[in-house]
Amino acid sequence: MAKGAYLIYNPLSGSASSPELWLGQVVHSLCAVGYEVATIALTGAVHSDAIVERLKQGCDLLVAAGGDGTIRLALEASARSMLHVPVGIIPAGTGNQLARNLGIYEDNILADPLDKAIQTLIDGKVFEMDLGVMNGNYFAVAAGAGPMSDAILSPEQNDKINWRMFAYASSLVQTLAQPPTLFEITADGESFSVAASGIFVTNISELGMGALSETALLDDGILDLCVLAPQEFQDYLDVGFRFVGGIGGEQAAYYVKKVTSVDIKVLPVSRHASLVGKTWRRIKNLFGVNERPALVVHKEATAMIDGDACGTTPMHIEVAPRIVSVLVPRSLKLSRTGGDAK
Repeated sequence: MAKGAYLIYNPLSGSASSPELWLGQVVHSLCAVGYEVATIALTGAVHSDAIVERLKQGCDLLVAAGGDGTIRLALEASARSMLHVPVGIIPAGTGNQLARNLGIYEDNILADPLDKAIQTLIDGKVFEMDLGVMNGNYFAVAAGAGPMSDAILSPEQNDKINWRMFAYASSLVQTLAQPPTLFEITADGESFSVAASGIFVTNISELGMGALSETALLDDGILDLCVLAPQEFQDYLDVGFRFVGGIGGEQAAYYVKKVTSVDIKVLPVSRHASLVGKTWRRIKNLFGVNERPALVVHKEATAMIDGDACGTTPMHIEVAPRIVSVLVPRSLKLSRTGGDAK
């Protein structure tokens, strides 16, 4: 009897802007090994609940083709169905961050990334993976808030297609001139406030432009809370944060703490300026131009999960340990916690 597979794809994701060039190859490869494949093109009207209903009607494989947002939708549906239907990934987005960390995608101009992804669908092994949950929405890569998080949301679709990861780099540089946001954070019961350019809660280590948390694991039942470019943060190191490093001195440093539950909200007033803003003001002072920095009032921040906007703060985030099954290359060694892929 033929096995059933659903293939959901986003025709507007990064390099997937022309699905007719690759969709048929994926479907043909799955049919050749005994699957009956139904395709679902994602539109604004498709939510994870609709995919959950399809899974409950019977499904042996769920394939997500697109960027991290498309893959997040598939993983959320799998988690909510509680069926542990294996999820296969066709990385056709801009960053492909989860696929990078699962060994399905790598930057190699000599290789077609579609070939490795299809091979993984056919003979990959199952890896049980954690997800994060932010205000009831599942995520696989990261949740974030603050100017650096907003930079991930700002590139236009055409820029992502043409410039790929460089589109994000440009946006991140522009955040240096923005004042940080004042956050109140409660991490596993410990509360503190900090002015920072970005707060990220991540499930992965490699972000495509460098490692945000080199110790992050996908199946350890723990998330990594990362505080980027904090100001006046030294007093909080005694609550378990680890100094990671930075570019351009201590002001650009970031800190990481292992957590299972985090609450993030914005405090209503911040008078802090960015490092770039402070430097520019000092230069103007040398020429006799004295001005008071504008009072910056933040009431809330946009909440980001896996590259997409998802409401606003406050954010309640917790880990959902090994809640989904993902197909990964058979040769890959992922887990260091004793729960290796099967």
